[in-house]
Amino acid sequence: MRGTQFIPKSITCVYSSIQRQLHLINRSSNRALKTHDHFSQAMFTMYRLLALAALAAAVLSAEIDPSLTEWKKIDRGVEIVKFPLNKYTLQIKSFRSNVPEHGGDPIYANNTVVDKSTSMLVHYMVDGRRIGQFVWNTIPYVAGTDVILFGCQAPYSRYRSEPCNGEFEQIWSWNFSKGGAVLTCFDTVQYEVDFARARNPSCKNMGSLNIEKLRFTNMAGFYYRAAPQPEEQEPPTDGPEDLRITSPEPTTATTLPPTTTPMPVGDINPTCNCWTRECGYCSKLECAVKYDLTNADTGITVNSVLNRKDFNYIKLYNGEGKNIGYFKWNLKAIFLEGCIFCRSPRMKSILKGDYNEWNFSMKGGVIRLSVGGESFYERKLGRGCRTHYEDVQYFSFQRMSCDSSFLVGDGMERGSLMDRTCNGQCDA
Repeated sequence: MRGTQFIPKSITCVYSSIQRQLHLINRSSNRALKTHDHFSQAMFTMYRLLALAALAAAVLSAEIDPSLTEWKKIDRGVEIVKFPLNKYTLQIKSFRSNVPEHGGDPIYANNTVVDKSTSMLVHYMVDGRRIGQFVWNTIPYVAGTDVILFGCQAPYSRYRSEPCNGEFEQIWSWNFSKGGAVLTCFDTVQYEVDFARARNPSCKNMGSLNIEKLRFTNMAGFYYRAAPQPEEQEPPTDGPEDLRITSPEPTTATTLPPTTTPMPVGDINPTCNCWTRECGYCSKLECAVKYDLTNADTGITVNSVLNRKDFNYIKLYNGEGKNIGYFKWNLKAIFLEGCIFCRSPRMKSILKGDYNEWNFSMKGGVIRLSVGGESFYERKLGRGCRTHYEDVQYFSFQRMSCDSSFLVGDGMERGSLMDRTCNGQCDA
């Protein structure tokens, strides 16, 4: 609502913490009164006053300019706005680009080229002068740059995963602090820069700049607003024993592996889409297949549509059930998250209609892809990538339809929601 004051969640936490400390002070003070310990009474009175002063300071510091917390539309191709980037997180509401001539996912050989229809550019300004810029895209590039923070060491970077889960409406957050900068979309980190480790002096000093204005370029039709910066934890402070803030002992979360059922070898099952609420958006192994892919001779055989638009998408998990990456490909590009970003070889001679049988394997750290039994792509992973993908024990299918299917290989076991109907998604 217009004019409503925005209180950051972190301030609420501070407020609650101080209220809790006041309760402890009062309790200890009452004990001192009962024992007639006048010195302790005086000390607890002092602590009470200090806590009240801290509470007042927290409430005052909670104020954030209400005019910045509402979404504001960027109307022009170049627009300058007042925005203290050091104090608030910059949030941008954008919309995923659709580039028909590139199938929605442009390919460029030159790492410095960006398509204006997919990119967002923000200059940050001090004393009315542009002193730096950051650029990022609404879609991942097959070749080229996804995100850049100019002036920092090795600024060119690719997104860590499909940005914003592939959604059309996107909420990006740029958080600049003294220590570094972080870019997220829907709370998923896609890019980080550590200012302290930078070799470039301009990057080292970026966290201490008094950025007062931003210049939006090529962002007409998008929206911006301010959000509170993430809370920074304060170290415990000394005080009376009852008032010391102690951290709980760390605990290790343990989860039992889900119950899996052996699958008849040679069966044909639908490629159940794990991107559903029931599957925790691909986070639950109940929607995955247990399979030692890193040591399997046969790999994963799928029958699906092969074209330049639709991706075949396989999520990969380690033995603990942690999502460690994904493999996706179509007739335009091949991805193995963090390791392979390249164009697909031409294969018109081996394609048969829209639906084709293809196989993906990664035994021995070698990625192999074949269509119709004919191998067309092979690549040995480097040491770092091979180590990262050395323990793939589960896989699932993301954003694939019931019309596609996979062949059950030796040793495959399905999760409880990977039945023939994909838990009701598909016809039996």
